[in-house]
Amino acid sequence: MSSIRMRRAVLASSLACALVAPPLWAQSSTPVSGDQPSQQSDNNKKPVTLDKVVVTGSRIPRSEIEGPAPVTIVTADQIKAQGFTTVYEFLNSLPEVATPEFSDRVSTWGNTAVNARPINLRNLGPDHSLLLVDGHRITDYPQPSAGQSTFQNFNNIPLGMVDHIEVLASGASSIYGSDAVAGVINVILKKNYQGDDLQVTGGGATRGGRNYGDFNFTGGRGGNDWHVVYNYQHTNRSPLWGRDRTYTDAESDAGYGSWNPSARMFGFPTSNGAAIQNANGVYITPPAGACNSFGNNFQAYDHKTIGTNGNAVDPNSITDNGISCTQRATFGNWVLSPGLRSDAVYVAGEYDFTPSLQGYGSVTFKDSTGTTNTALPALYPMGGLPNNFYDKTSGQVVSNYIRQLTPQELGGYGNTHDYEQNWDIHAGLKGTIFDDRFNWDFNLGTSKYIVHEHYTGLNEQGMFDYFFGPQLGNTTVGGTAYPTYALNSSRFWSPISPSDYQSFAVGGVNSAYTWMDQATFNLNGDLFNTWAGPVGFAGVIEGNHQGFRLAPDPRGNTTTFGDPFQNYITGGGTRNRVSVATEFRIPLAATLTWTLSGRLDKYRDASIADIARTWGTSLEWRPLESLLLRGTYGTNFHAPDMQAIYLADSQSTVGDYADPLQCIQTGDRACVNYQHATYFTQYSGGSHNLLPETGHSWTYGFVWDVPGVEGLAISADYWHMGIDNAIKWIDTNTLLTDEAGCLTGTTVSGAPYVAHTLGSEYCQLAIKNVVRDASGNITSATVGPINEASLYVSGVDASLTYKFATQRWGSFNYRLDYTNNLSFKERDLASDPLLNTRYQYVASKINSTLAWHYNDWDVTLHTTRSGSMRAPNYGGCEVLPNGIQPGLGDPQCVVYRGHVSPWIIWSTAVGYRINESLKVGLNVTNIFDKVGAVPYYAGGFEFIPTQQGADYNGREVMLSLDWKID
Repeated sequence: MSSIRMRRAVLASSLACALVAPPLWAQSSTPVSGDQPSQQSDNNKKPVTLDKVVVTGSRIPRSEIEGPAPVTIVTADQIKAQGFTTVYEFLNSLPEVATPEFSDRVSTWGNTAVNARPINLRNLGPDHSLLLVDGHRITDYPQPSAGQSTFQNFNNIPLGMVDHIEVLASGASSIYGSDAVAGVINVILKKNYQGDDLQVTGGGATRGGRNYGDFNFTGGRGGNDWHVVYNYQHTNRSPLWGRDRTYTDAESDAGYGSWNPSARMFGFPTSNGAAIQNANGVYITPPAGACNSFGNNFQAYDHKTIGTNGNAVDPNSITDNGISCTQRATFGNWVLSPGLRSDAVYVAGEYDFTPSLQGYGSVTFKDSTGTTNTALPALYPMGGLPNNFYDKTSGQVVSNYIRQLTPQELGGYGNTHDYEQNWDIHAGLKGTIFDDRFNWDFNLGTSKYIVHEHYTGLNEQGMFDYFFGPQLGNTTVGGTAYPTYALNSSRFWSPISPSDYQSFAVGGVNSAYTWMDQATFNLNGDLFNTWAGPVGFAGVIEGNHQGFRLAPDPRGNTTTFGDPFQNYITGGGTRNRVSVATEFRIPLAATLTWTLSGRLDKYRDASIADIARTWGTSLEWRPLESLLLRGTYGTNFHAPDMQAIYLADSQSTVGDYADPLQCIQTGDRACVNYQHATYFTQYSGGSHNLLPETGHSWTYGFVWDVPGVEGLAISADYWHMGIDNAIKWIDTNTLLTDEAGCLTGTTVSGAPYVAHTLGSEYCQLAIKNVVRDASGNITSATVGPINEASLYVSGVDASLTYKFATQRWGSFNYRLDYTNNLSFKERDLASDPLLNTRYQYVASKINSTLAWHYNDWDVTLHTTRSGSMRAPNYGGCEVLPNGIQPGLGDPQCVVYRGHVSPWIIWSTAVGYRINESLKVGLNVTNIFDKVGAVPYYAGGFEFIPTQQGADYNGREVMLSLDWKID
């Protein structure tokens, strides 16, 4: 057998010993010292030294798994043992990972990336975390996150292909370049596998929804000079809908603290299902029994409001604005967790031409379908449709109208389906030179990602014509001539048939494409020996060409056709990059090692970004055999997202939205979206004047194998990261929220507005970018990226591992991982104060895993805990029993200091090996069936504190069968 194959086998077995021996978290807390001895061997036997391996964070091979920066390493088997079914679910549970912002969550209205999952390392945003597969970049997800930024899809890596995952949660741009600001996640796929293995898993949530089935076939074959690995995985996960969790499917499920006096007296006013308002804004009463004719979809609601006098309700000041049909469960058809059906194929092979030359290649292909939805089609007076017209049927001027279609009328739920295909091909040569002193690796790769999003579209003109008919001339009322229409009451106030719906139904397809071609040449080895040891070297040259294209349905966004969110996002462009990087590992003494790295990235695109230079340095000191002291410092950068550069300028008409300023002025603490009688024009687009984001990071800490307690190790590291001239997207929701806060000094909940200093440059900009008429109605809003923000985060990571074996009760392994985010300081403009907004996020996260192995049994108990965070309305006045919220400084004001309780989930996995070929398993995630609770002052979707990690899933039970065929 050739020397390359022998070396590869040694490296693989070495890493496996470090990773697999404890069947839980596999971050090594001590230098790896040799192959694990069998249970029959002498425990006091001196271990042998491992060959060197490359671990994420450095390109120089080393003997120790632990290096100057903390790296977490975990195998695919350990991920499954903790109850996770996908790579994303596992990574999102790590203490270093923060929950995505609201606009990035899959259930968010208008999210254009519903079938993808971003990872948010250190809460710096998904576009600041770099995903590598086998050390190589992968192409971006084609659809931008929230219609704005670029990210990689962590939901696109089948767990069956994974050997292990390495997570470096600190800046590493001097090694890996752009995006590695918050860290790097390197997914290592299976390379060495013998025989065939079949795994079948099935289960779901005990509360209903999220049914899961998975078929995973993995195999490998090899000879003296070749080896091939193959994998096929089929996965099916059904969606979780709002109707599956009825405690949060209606707007009235908002916390009672957000109910104003009128809602408390007359009932919560949910969104209209069938409604018409006259010129005075009063609802035209539906025919008797009309609302109930829609089954459980609508209900009759009398829009009464009660006046107030100071902090008292005035029972003599009741206004009746009429009756309409409102929706019972507005969010019943919204997806809480999208469905997924996927097929993935992976083949990788190696061939040894000579003892010092090897060829290799891999092909990955995935075909998947995602299922999601939010609101069903509805008629409303979008821009271009008639409004303020005379209705002959009622004899009144109509100023607003809405007619929500129901699933029964559509003949289904009108779900959106994302059909995706992604392939990634790599081929290369690698070998050794100069008597095996240096390793070299030349790799070529190409990848493409395609998304075709099929959706139920909106034909507003067709719906209007169906319900109101053609124009019947003009009618003069009070001296004003109004266009005249005649409402077809039997159609508007009664359910229509699916065949009637088909007379104006439309469907559309939005497509998006990304691609990447890359070439990489790596060289590493020992330059020369010194009195303290060899000087290690690594160098890399990279060439990269990538691009994207957004191709929404060519019919655009008109009154006769539009997508469910009435978005029309276009754009496309390419980028070329050439990079050169070097790294030196210099032993200063037998126990002290210094590492120095530098990198240069040259960009060619439509932005003014040109050259980025970064450098990094680190120290490792081992004063004792059992103690490692370490520290790192480096500069980082992030090239402008291609979406931020190339998104085409566009404008859209917006009528369905929440206006925080109006909500504050009227005391509407729920502040939900609704169809306004007026519209505004939203202007948006990318910018060619964006510079790369620049920043820095440093870490310092220790790893200690505790003397006298075999198997016990602890580690702790402080980390700090900063970003200057960060690119921040000011979206519509952010803009309107900041405009309201800058004008009033308060938030919708009544709490003080502290995001920006009143009167600051940013506040002036926010107020300027929202244009209102004399009546306070929004007429236009300008949104887009700015290159001015600053963000600095810091915290502490700590871990404890303890493993021990007994004669009678088997072996035990325990690991505890803890992260405390000490600060989260940010500002949008240089003139803004640097505010610590840590309290807006989860400050601490803990993961704990206990594993037990005894004969044919394996049992794992896994716990995750996300710390408490400030509840909605924190810092505002508590609401009085009558629903009135006093202002700060009011004698009746009691400042609210509530917190959301920690989110704690317990999970377990039990495995039993029946024989050498067959193993069965039971996984129970969320043993105590916990679901996110609705805080008292929560108003508006989503109600539960998902920012804390809370979800709707509840307990999930999975059964698995693992058959080793040969």
